[in-house]
Amino acid sequence: MNPYSCLIPRLNGKEIEERFEYYLGLVKKGVAGFIVFGGKLETVREGIKKLQDASHQPLMIASDLEQGLGQQIEGGTLFPPAMAVASALRSARQKEASSTLENLYSAFAAEAWYTGINTILAPVLDINTNPLNPIIATRAFGEDHDSVSFFGCEMIGVLQEKGIMACGKHFPGHGDTEIDSHITLPVIHKGLSLMEHHELVPFRNAIHKGLGMMMLGHLRVPSLDPSGKPASISEKVVSYLRSTMGFRGLVITDAMNMGALGEYHELEASVMALNAGVDLLLHPTDPDSTASFLRQNNVLPQPLSLNLTQSHTAVSFDFKEHKKLSDEISRMAITVEGHKGGKIKEPFVLLVNDEHTEEGDVFLDAMRHAYPGLNYRSMFPEDDIPLSAFPEDCDLIVCVFSRIRAWKGTHVDWLRRTVQSLAGKARIFISFGNPYVIKRLENSTKICAFWASESAQKAVAEKLTH
Repeated sequence: MNPYSCLIPRLNGKEIEERFEYYLGLVKKGVAGFIVFGGKLETVREGIKKLQDASHQPLMIASDLEQGLGQQIEGGTLFPPAMAVASALRSARQKEASSTLENLYSAFAAEAWYTGINTILAPVLDINTNPLNPIIATRAFGEDHDSVSFFGCEMIGVLQEKGIMACGKHFPGHGDTEIDSHITLPVIHKGLSLMEHHELVPFRNAIHKGLGMMMLGHLRVPSLDPSGKPASISEKVVSYLRSTMGFRGLVITDAMNMGALGEYHELEASVMALNAGVDLLLHPTDPDSTASFLRQNNVLPQPLSLNLTQSHTAVSFDFKEHKKLSDEISRMAITVEGHKGGKIKEPFVLLVNDEHTEEGDVFLDAMRHAYPGLNYRSMFPEDDIPLSAFPEDCDLIVCVFSRIRAWKGTHVDWLRRTVQSLAGKARIFISFGNPYVIKRLENSTKICAFWASESAQKAVAEKLTH
C-alpha cells in the first residue's frame, strides 16, 4: 500500500495559489487529504475543487471548525464557542434547543460544504473539569458529561446528516489537565472506573450516535496504558476504543507536530501510531519524510474506506442569516452572577488582556452612548498598575480578555494575580473569553460572555446601561 494514503498534511489557504503545485504533487502521490488553515473563501474553494478534480478518489478536506467556517476561512461565519452555545440553550426545553442546534450546525455544514470541506474536526467531547485548563475551557460544552453528551451528539447528528464527517476529540478526554498538549504532554491521573463514569461518557454516547471519526489526544493515561505511551500512539488505547467501546469509524491522531510528542521523534511516533492501529496521521511536519520513513520501516497503511462526499454545487444559504444566528446565540449566552447593586454612576474601565493585543474598542464605544466621558486604560502581561491609579469615586469595571488558543502558553499566574488584586476594588468583572478567570471571585458582579465578538461586547454593554 501507498504510505501517503494515511497522511492528512496541512494546507495553508493563504498560500494555496502560490503553492498549488506542491499540494497537487501530494495529491498525485496519494495523500488521504488535507487539513485547511486560513485563506479567503472563494480562493480556497477554487483550489480545493482543483485538487479534488485531480484526485483518483475523494480527498478528506478537514478543518478545525469548532466555531464554524469563519474560525479558519475569511468570509465564513464565526459562531460562539461551544461553552457559549451550551450556556445559551441549557435552560431551553430540549425540543427548542434541538431546533436551534439544527439551524446552527446546518449553517456549519452548508458553509463547509460550499467551500469543499467535507470533514469538521469537532465536536470537542472533553469535559472541562479543571478550571486551570489552558487549552479546552470554552471549547468544551460544559463541566458535566450530560451537557457535553447532549450538545456533542446534536452536532454530530446534524453534520453527518448533511454529509459532513464529524470527528470527536480528544479521546480519552483532555478536560482535566492544566497543560496544553501543543506544548508538552499532559498526564491524566484518574482511574479507569472513574473515567468510564465521567470522561468517557460523551465519547461512548457519540459512538452510539454513529460518529464517523475519533481523534486521539496526545495524553498520557496510565489507567489505559501503564507503559506511559501517549494515547495517540498507544496500541492499548486504540484496542480499548475499538474492542471495549465498540468504535468502528476512522481513528486519527491529533497533529503530529505538537509538543506533547516531544520525547519521541515525530517519524518514530508516526510508526508507533500506525502499528497501534491508528488509521490516519494528522498534520505531519514533512509529509514526504514521513512517507519515506514509513516505507523504510515496512509500515504500510491498510486500505481505508473513507466514505467521503464532495460538492462544489450551489448550496442554498444566506451568510447574513448565519451572522444573525451567531449574534442571537451570543446574546443569549451571556450570564450575570453576583451582587448587581444599583445603576453605575461614574464607570472606569480597565481592559486586562493576557496577550499583547488591543481589545475592547467595541465595548468602550457601546458604553460611551450612556457615558460620553468614559475613562479607561489597558493592561498587558507583566504590567503592574497600582490600585491608586483608579479614582476613588469611580465604579471600576474590569474587562478580562483571555482567548483560548493553541501554542499560546499561558500568562495565567499574572492574570490570576491581577484579577485577584482587583477583587476588593472592582464592582464588575467581565470575562470576554475564559470564564474561569473570574468565576471564583466573591462580592462582585460577574458577567461571562465566553468570547470577544462585536455582538458579545455590545450585548454586555447593553446589559450594563439599560
